[in-house]
Amino acid sequence: MMLRFVCLLAFLSSVTSKDDIDRLLDTVEGFIYGIDSKVVELTDDNFNSEMEKFDTAFVEFIAPWCPHCKRLAPDFEKAAKVIKTNDFPVVFVKVNCDGPGYHTCHHAQADIYPTLKLYRNGVEERRYYGERTPKDLVRYALNMLGDHAKAISTEEELNKFTVSDPEYMFVGAFAEETDLSKEFLKQAELLREFFKFSIVQDAELLKKLGQTNAVIAFQPEFLRNKWEPNTKVFSGEPFDLKNFIQSARVDLVGMITKKTTGDFEISRPLLITTFDVDFDVNRKHTNYVRNRLLKVASEYSPRVTFAMGNLNMTRFYAPDDRYNDTGVLMTVITKEGWEYTVPKETEFSLDNVKQVVEDILSGKIEGKPYKSDDPPEQKKRVKKVVATTFHDIVLDETKHTLIEFYSPYCGHCKQFIPTYNELASRAREDSSLVIAKMDAVSNSLPRPFESRGFPTIYFVPKGKNSRPVKFEGDRSIENIISFMQSNTKEDLIFVEPEEKFLKIKKPEEETADSGTCSGSPGAEGQCSAGKSEL
Repeated sequence: MMLRFVCLLAFLSSVTSKDDIDRLLDTVEGFIYGIDSKVVELTDDNFNSEMEKFDTAFVEFIAPWCPHCKRLAPDFEKAAKVIKTNDFPVVFVKVNCDGPGYHTCHHAQADIYPTLKLYRNGVEERRYYGERTPKDLVRYALNMLGDHAKAISTEEELNKFTVSDPEYMFVGAFAEETDLSKEFLKQAELLREFFKFSIVQDAELLKKLGQTNAVIAFQPEFLRNKWEPNTKVFSGEPFDLKNFIQSARVDLVGMITKKTTGDFEISRPLLITTFDVDFDVNRKHTNYVRNRLLKVASEYSPRVTFAMGNLNMTRFYAPDDRYNDTGVLMTVITKEGWEYTVPKETEFSLDNVKQVVEDILSGKIEGKPYKSDDPPEQKKRVKKVVATTFHDIVLDETKHTLIEFYSPYCGHCKQFIPTYNELASRAREDSSLVIAKMDAVSNSLPRPFESRGFPTIYFVPKGKNSRPVKFEGDRSIENIISFMQSNTKEDLIFVEPEEKFLKIKKPEEETADSGTCSGSPGAEGQCSAGKSEL
């Protein structure tokens, strides 16, 4: 058993690159959905007893009527077969929330479908928010095995580690235990599904790295270029380490994906170039576009941030698929967060890219938000925001802001009204905290805010309006207060609520009549349970 565990760790240390995952997927070539499934289906009767037997379990909570669940099903099953075929100790589990797993889903607060969560020995550890392709699901499952920060003691191990992943890799260089080293290990555990981490304490290796109390970010090998260094060093306050890790991928011309949009969109104005990015099959065209972007970026960064993304980013930035003859589309996210698509007649060239950047800096390019009505008169504790007042209210550098994006047709949003009103009442003595809401159906949202389901809540810490933090979890007052406090160094003030702000629920406001879905059936999205579900 010990030998198998050692072999597993050795294998995991070399797996996670794109090619390694592709090879694992090849082991189930000929996969047919529904035949010899390796997904274990559990119910209310056996969920707890069976889950305790699994060291690591990856669980999908689904509803049969949900189109996004139907789309996920074959990919989840294929990933499960890859893991099982290669004898990795992760069990893939399915729970039907609209059937024999109803109470299990309710207990797990899985009222959005599909919900994916990781469990250890029957105890929930974290929720999965990444992409849902077989490759991403397999990579996630493998990343959650083994140590969250591998100890490195030789130069050979260090060199191998720093070219081992298609994402940024982080090395903690520490001669002794410090507050930063403790925070590094904490973030390594929290972010292990996204990045690889290692720790160096050997004196000779520390000397080679030139650091004794720092975190070093290593750029993925395929993105390294002559225009910028391939490492970034952090030695600041531990509180800021998470931001450093998440923003490291924002290079001179970084690779933007669906799961990293927020990291790039906080650095505005932003010029995003989407095309058929492929460093293997389409290397010549990819480098042609990227080298021109790098040259322009070297002149204009950091006044403008540059990124490039693959064709699958069109659903974010070019829903009409408005590609020009060169197969390249340019989209601008203005400083205020509004989108502007460069006309398709603008051919991609060095001079035209420079002109677009000049137009951004001169203010000629402006995104145009849409709004439902004129700015409302503010009479209540919860401030109502529209697109044209969003910047002044939500992004006020002198205030902390909690913003709820809602739909007037959403049952969960109606049910949340009294809780949100009470929260605003409890925050009335803190003049530095704004509680706000916006109808996200009638108003456009500036980047990096997005709402893929309702209600969606963000906290914008004072002085950090470029990096809002999305709230996830049970929407109780205590949880929301704890969430806000954990994302600021300042002590927020909360008092007992005023009785007039304790809105009484009306029966018709408790739930929606039926489940609703956001996103199209052909793309990733989510469905919410209604009265007949949860």
